Amino acid sequence: MAGLASGDASAVRMIALAERLRVLREFQPTMSAERARQAAEEADGAAYSDAVSRYAALGRDELRDAARALVSA
Repeated sequence: MAGLASGDASAVRMIALAERLRVLREFQPTMSAERARQAAEEADGAAYSDAVSRYAALGRDELRDAARALVSA
């Protein structure tokens, strides 16, 4: 969420990846999964949809690699 607020383009992909990895972030009400998803869609809906589609097809090992790549970028 901090990345979205600061305009970091990779934050949208991080939210999509966190959802796919089922990362728990239910700190209601400010950090609910629904609010994070809405914020990502509002920031860049096309990038969010693209990331969701890309991550949906990945297996566990590939998701781990994607997370490493995104965090190290």
